[in-house]
Amino acid sequence: MDKKRMAAAARDVRPVIADLVSAGRSVSWVEDELCRRLGQVLAAQDAADDARRAAGAREILESYSPDQLAEALIDAVVLAASQTGAAAGELVERDGLGRLLCALARIVPYPAAETPQQAVEDLPDRAALLSAASAETSPTGSALWCRNVYGTRFAITAPFAGADGPDRWYLWDVDACGDRAYTVGAGYFADADQALASWREAVGLETSAEAVLEPVSDPRLAELLLPGPPDFFHPGGESEAQYAEFHRSRRLAQELRHTDFLDGIAGKSKAASAVRAQPVDKNTWIAEFAAWRAEQRPGADAVSVSYSVGDGDGPLTEAELYRELADSWCSSELPELSYGCSPHRIALRAAAIRDFYTDDFAAALLGLVPDVAAWLTERAGLAVWHRGRVLSYAEGASSLEVDLGFRADSDLAALHE
Repeated sequence: MDKKRMAAAARDVRPVIADLVSAGRSVSWVEDELCRRLGQVLAAQDAADDARRAAGAREILESYSPDQLAEALIDAVVLAASQTGAAAGELVERDGLGRLLCALARIVPYPAAETPQQAVEDLPDRAALLSAASAETSPTGSALWCRNVYGTRFAITAPFAGADGPDRWYLWDVDACGDRAYTVGAGYFADADQALASWREAVGLETSAEAVLEPVSDPRLAELLLPGPPDFFHPGGESEAQYAEFHRSRRLAQELRHTDFLDGIAGKSKAASAVRAQPVDKNTWIAEFAAWRAEQRPGADAVSVSYSVGDGDGPLTEAELYRELADSWCSSELPELSYGCSPHRIALRAAAIRDFYTDDFAAALLGLVPDVAAWLTERAGLAVWHRGRVLSYAEGASSLEVDLGFRADSDLAALHE
C-alpha cells in the first residue's frame, strides 16, 4: 500500500518540480511557491477523496500523507540533481534544481531535511549556483507573542534568516480550544507589525484589538503551542492555506525550539517567572467550580436526571458528574489552559460530550456548561460584551437539540471569536 501511495505522490510532484526548476526565480520565491504548490496538491487530494466518499467509497487507503509527499519530492529532486550534467543544455536545469534543493532544505522538518541539505552541499559548482542563497533558516532574534481576550488563541512570531534577501518574520496563529494546540494559520511577513495585523484580522478585532506583541514570558507553554511532527495517522481536514505551510511551520518551530530566542525572560529576575502558567490540577479545577456553584446556585442539584452510572453502581452523584465534566473540559496536552473559555472551546467540548456519552449522561454534563462559562469568564475578568457573548453561546450549547453550528466543525477552523 505504501508503494502505491509513494507512486501517487511521485506522480503529483512531477509538474511541481518541472515548473519550479524552469522558473528562473530566486530561492526565496521558489521556497514560497513550493509551499503554495504543495498546499494545492494536498488539498486537491482531499477534494478527490471527498468526491469518492460521496460516490459510495467506504475506504480510501491509497492517499499519501503530507510527509510522504515531501519524501517523494525530495527523492525526485535529489535524483534529478545527481543525474544532471554540465552540458550547455543542462546548465539552466541544474541551476533550477539547485534552487529547488535549497528551498527544500529550508522548509522540510528534520530528520527529512538532512537529505536535501547534504544534496545542496554535494552540488558541483555550488558556490557559483547559489552564490547569494543560503539553506540555513535559523531564527535571528527573539520570539514575540500575544493572545486574544479569551486566552485560547495565540500569535507567536519570530524573525528568520532569508534565503537570499532580508530576514522575514514567521507567524504561527495557534488555536488552543481543543484537546491540543492547532496551528490554524501561518506564513512569512516583512515585519512583526504586519504579522500582528494579519493575526488580528484572522482572529477578529473584537477579541484581539488590544493584543500587543511582547517577549515570550512562558517558553514552556510556547513550546507546547508550536506545531510538532504530525501523528502517524494524519487526521487531515486542513485547508489549502494550512497545507501550504504544513511542512515549513513545523521546520521553523524546530529551529526556534533549539535556540534561546523562544525565552523572552532568560537571564532576568526570578520574579519574571511568576507569569509562567502552571498546569491546572483537575482536583483544584473541580473544587473551585464546586465552590463557585455552591455560592452562586445554592440548593441547585447538578444531577437533574435519575439514572445509574452503571449496572449496580447506584445513582449518579454531583462529585462523579463534576469529575466527568473536568475530564471533558481540561486538556491533558495543555493543562495550563484549563481555565480558558470561549465560544469555540465550548462548541468543541460540547460536541465531544455529545459524541462520547449516552444522551442522558451528556444532557446532565451539558446542563452544567452555562455555569462553567459563567464561572470561568468571571474568573478571567472578561469585559461585559465578551462575557455576554460566551454566556449566550453556552446557554445554547447546553441542549442536545441545539445545532452547535460552524464552531464545532473542526479544531482546525480559523474562527472569529
